[in-house]
Amino acid sequence: MSERTINLPNGLEPMSAGDLKTIWNKADDARGDEAHMSNDVFDLVNALDAAYTQIDSLQQQVAEKDDAIAELHEYNRRYAADVDHLREQIAERERKIEWLTNELGEEEQS
Repeated sequence: MSERTINLPNGLEPMSAGDLKTIWNKADDARGDEAHMSNDVFDLVNALDAAYTQIDSLQQQVAEKDDAIAELHEYNRRYAADVDHLREQIAERERKIEWLTNELGEEEQS
């Protein structure tokens, strides 16, 4: 089992592999007089481990979504720059058409 670190809101750290092993050993030792309680301990340890696994998965999903959002922001920035450039080109062409129209009008009047 690999050791992982999860930043929990209250500052708690997940159990290390050594901690889990200690709990499993103590739970196993309790099978004598307190066998009925050891199953509860195993269930709790398994539930906690499953919760940490779920937190790992959710953190990875959030990181992937953050990356996708950053990509979309960059795409949007480039798209906006392209649109601005095209607007400038259109405005320049309209000015040139107007200038040429005026020049032709002056030549016809001469």
